[in-house]
Amino acid sequence: MCVHIVDAFVEGLQTVLVGAIVSATSLVYLPTWGTIDGDLFIREIAYNCQLVYKGTREIGGAIASFYWVLVLPDRFIDALCLHRRGQPKFCSGQQARGEDRVRSEAEKAQLAVVEDHMQEKAEDWNLSKEAIEAAAQLMLSDGQSLPTDLDERGIMLLFLYAKGISRQATSAVRRAEFAALLTPDDNYYYEQSLQRLGRLVLEGERSDSVLDKCNSFTRFLDSVPAWQDNAASYVAFRDDPRISCGLLERVQLSGLCYMHAPIVLQAYLVAMHAGSQTGASKMLDLADYIRKHRTAQELKNHIFEDEGGSGEAFLRQILANASGLEGFACTQMVDEVVGQAIINRIISNLKQFGPALVSGFMVTENFLEAKIHEHLGQDNSTEVGLHSMVLVGHRKESGQDRFLLQSWWSDKSFIEVDADYLAAQQASLVFVQAEQPDIPAQFSRNSARHVELEMTVKERLPMEM
Repeated sequence: MCVHIVDAFVEGLQTVLVGAIVSATSLVYLPTWGTIDGDLFIREIAYNCQLVYKGTREIGGAIASFYWVLVLPDRFIDALCLHRRGQPKFCSGQQARGEDRVRSEAEKAQLAVVEDHMQEKAEDWNLSKEAIEAAAQLMLSDGQSLPTDLDERGIMLLFLYAKGISRQATSAVRRAEFAALLTPDDNYYYEQSLQRLGRLVLEGERSDSVLDKCNSFTRFLDSVPAWQDNAASYVAFRDDPRISCGLLERVQLSGLCYMHAPIVLQAYLVAMHAGSQTGASKMLDLADYIRKHRTAQELKNHIFEDEGGSGEAFLRQILANASGLEGFACTQMVDEVVGQAIINRIISNLKQFGPALVSGFMVTENFLEAKIHEHLGQDNSTEVGLHSMVLVGHRKESGQDRFLLQSWWSDKSFIEVDADYLAAQQASLVFVQAEQPDIPAQFSRNSARHVELEMTVKERLPMEM
């Protein structure tokens, strides 16, 4: 192509030169011609000018061709390909477009794979069509890919995107955060986070419909035998015939006491009013609830920060009828004027309405001691966090009121306290006066009497654990 351009340039230059030389010669020797034909002379000059014009156009065309090919190679961009070993450095625009089509088809195929995986989890994770489409697009834009058959890591990554966790972060931050979580590499923070994510997404609740003979309450009775006497003590799940399910146990392996306590309370209340057969129970499936009904930010707070929340607020969310809640600040129990009247009212409510939620209970270092099951009077040890439990019993000891609290720690499931201790820990009590015929239909439930889900007692949070 360049040869043709050069030829055109030379030919045009020759034409211009011929026309110009002949015209100049004619003008120079004009005085020596003598008498000439004027018309012939004019035609000669005109012809030579045409030669100059023609040559100039040919030169201009040649120069334009050089400029187009060598200076403005935009027309050739589509034909340039990255040089790969064994391949030419240049390919045609058609080949480049073909590669684009292949890449586009691969992206569509990967998008379809991700959407199919999410569709399979739509019911278990409570995903809408819009959420699936948005999450799949986000995964694709982040450069995340999934195989047709998912391993555990793939399932957890899918969950993070499907639930919109860290959606507002930049792509780079989100990718780095998820990579650190799924491959913690001996990082304690991310190891614990990964365990919480795995329990929610892969394991769920570990449950049993039958309690061991050596259950948490019988072990407590070995330590504090005064509660064995039915005549001298009252324990709701043992002595209230309406609570047909009997004792229900939950073991807390993570910072979810603010959920465990309301769930057990709800199960006791449903048993009281549902008229179920002896031994039967209905308990909300907490792992399923978290997967389906917590927001993206709440999920992130739980997985990454093990953050707690308000037990009373959660109780209102899960009750079939949240009206008629009656609350008591435990500081009222030691009031010189109305203290005993408040205590008597709490005891009456316990027997009439069933167990109560204990919320905002300040945990101290002494309370963490697993071998101590009685806490009385003031506790001046260091405060470490908040806890949520259920008030299930009452008894008298030398005229002093003692209360039985049910907790979710495997090594400390029941605790005896007095009014002074409850007041000092600034706890509050909430009784549910409205009947609870069942767990709301939108929440999954099981018939377990022993459930394990989420963390150790050593992890402490600003909110209720």
